[in-house]
Amino acid sequence: MKLPLLSGRQVLAALERLGFAESHRKGSHVKMVHPDGRIIVFPYHNEVDRYTLKGSLRDANVDIEEFLKQVK
Repeated sequence: MKLPLLSGRQVLAALERLGFAESHRKGSHVKMVHPDGRIIVFPYHNEVDRYTLKGSLRDANVDIEEFLKQVK
């Protein structure tokens, strides 16, 4: 499934709706943690690269369809 082009702000908001909370930010990278222990790190840019985002979601075991439902 191809992801739409999203901004760092949109990714952050969607992950917060999925239960993730920001735990650390260094430079342009944001680290978010879920209460069940999953961790995701992604670049907070105006346009987040689709390939990078898809890899980050896969590493954190986040279902892409569930993620896309939370994007507004």
